[in-house]
Amino acid sequence: MENKSMYEVVMNDFKQLYSFEVKGGEVVGPKIKFPKAVYDRIQAFNTREAFYNGWTYYGIMQLILGKLKKEECWFHPAIHEERVSLKPSEEFKQWFDEHHALGPVLIMLALVYGDYELEG
Repeated sequence: MENKSMYEVVMNDFKQLYSFEVKGGEVVGPKIKFPKAVYDRIQAFNTREAFYNGWTYYGIMQLILGKLKKEECWFHPAIHEERVSLKPSEEFKQWFDEHHALGPVLIMLALVYGDYELEG
């Protein structure tokens, strides 16, 4: 990851947060860009099956952030896949530490609007 000042990180996050548009009379959420470690966690836990199993955006957010124990989330479909870890990677933790002010908001917008991609 690049070594950016806190000002640069926050300003970049604000630019992403406030890039809502109106297209065809409908509000279109921002396209959020994430590094691979964050993108992969969102992809793993933000699934249609999770919503069918009763997961809410808040619950999925807790999974992405690594706040739940296995016994609290055994019924999420991704928990049973080998490639998915409840514990966030060091790269994810580093990104979250750098984006501690607005990182959760960026993740939640990605969950709600579903419009996110890999940065770069």
